[in-house]
Amino acid sequence: MEYSLKEEPDLFLMAGDIFDKKSPSNESRVFLIREVRKLSEAGINVVAIGGNHDMPRTPGATSMAIDALSGAGLATVLSSTEVQSQAFRFDGKSVVVSGRSYLTQSENQNPLRGVTVDKGADYNIFMVHGSLQGLGVRPNTPEMAAQNPFYAQDIPDGVDYLAMGHFHNSFERAHGRCRIVNPGSVERLDWSEFDDKKAFAWVDLNESGCDVDFIPLEMRPMESSSLSLNRNAGDLTKVVREHLAQSRDPEKLFRLGLEGSLNKDEYGKLNFGDLLNYARDAFFDFDLVRDGLSVEGERIFLGRVDSPEHAFAKRLEGLIAKSASDEERRFLWDVKEAGMILLEEAAE
Repeated sequence: MEYSLKEEPDLFLMAGDIFDKKSPSNESRVFLIREVRKLSEAGINVVAIGGNHDMPRTPGATSMAIDALSGAGLATVLSSTEVQSQAFRFDGKSVVVSGRSYLTQSENQNPLRGVTVDKGADYNIFMVHGSLQGLGVRPNTPEMAAQNPFYAQDIPDGVDYLAMGHFHNSFERAHGRCRIVNPGSVERLDWSEFDDKKAFAWVDLNESGCDVDFIPLEMRPMESSSLSLNRNAGDLTKVVREHLAQSRDPEKLFRLGLEGSLNKDEYGKLNFGDLLNYARDAFFDFDLVRDGLSVEGERIFLGRVDSPEHAFAKRLEGLIAKSASDEERRFLWDVKEAGMILLEEAAE
């Protein structure tokens, strides 16, 4: 936002997953509206589509939290899963921005199949929230690749710039005259993104082609630590909590690996629930890895301990990725959505 207000682009594009869930907090809604209003008042045209985190899961439901932007006259929201378009004119050149929001009810469907664009425009931009197949592109999280998949050859003739969302890692590719850009998420969200450098795309469409720069963003800190537990250390839960307290930061993603050899009684006194509750407030995100622990000479193959929300979401996303039918996939998405709401309410 700050960069755009300084540099004054003609268009500001948001290709989905503006919020992390379809029912964001009132605080998050107000924040988005306040920030987008700054762009609107500066004469910057904002266009958005819905991603899989924005779209409602209930069949027939169409309303999204980001629709408030269009309702307030601050942005063009292409909220339908059918292709929509908005025409603009800048410096005597006609620009058409087309796009469709995420196909929630048919996630394995190609979002570009059968799509055409207005070839009479000087520049055509298409916005899509989906998974590019091929061209050496891979997401950090493998199961994302099956969601709204398409190939470069599916891009409609006449598209100069394909503005993508969905994969959290960034990439830039070319297919004929079209430049394909996925800026990735603007913040690191989990450990699969540990090495990612976050940025947003700054794009200049001109008669000679398309120039793309990735403008770097400050990122949330990530830290990984290990702790060896000593049998004579006393209250082991307290020992772990004191170790966590040394790195406490609500903006940090923190991973702690526990190591050592304990007897059954000592291991049984480790209160993992207490540790997870403490870490939920101490860090933005927390992983507790305990596969370095052994009990009386036997390895513990329990691995990482996630929060209930993360463990539930990962389990359901794995099942969705393996689903054999659209019906099963829709059912599992509904289960995930309902379960996440209940778990988030319980956590509060």
